Amino acid sequence: MTDPSIVGGCLCGAVRYAAPGAEPAAVALCHCDDCQRQSGAPFSLNVVIDADAFRVEDSSTLRTFNTTGQETGEVRDRVFCGNCGSPIYTTLAEMGGMIALKAGTLDDRSWLAPEMELWCERRHPWVTTGEERGEFATGLPT
Repeated sequence: MTDPSIVGGCLCGAVRYAAPGAEPAAVALCHCDDCQRQSGAPFSLNVVIDADAFRVEDSSTLRTFNTTGQETGEVRDRVFCGNCGSPIYTTLAEMGGMIALKAGTLDDRSWLAPEMELWCERRHPWVTTGEERGEFATGLPT
């Protein structure tokens, strides 16, 4: 990755965010059941960044749906736009201080390239794998 621009927002434009100077810790595909249900897709593409670097211009429309990860039993805060429903980011208890920013909300997605895949045991059989990506049958290794 070269100097990614972490600026974006929701579908309706009510939520705008930026993480100036944030260097992504990872770009990851997650195949867990929770991400599939939350995204409405066969996986979620996430950019993992330091939560302290993340800023929302106007958080008045942000809503949080708290869940417990089906696979891990850990707490998840799924933050989304209360107007249009766009998922913005997820906090995971086991990744303290980091957020999983939903990559589809970035203004510039041209630099995205998944480096790893999580919960591969939940990956749909028709989703092709990438030999260049690290694969983990379950979540992040501890």
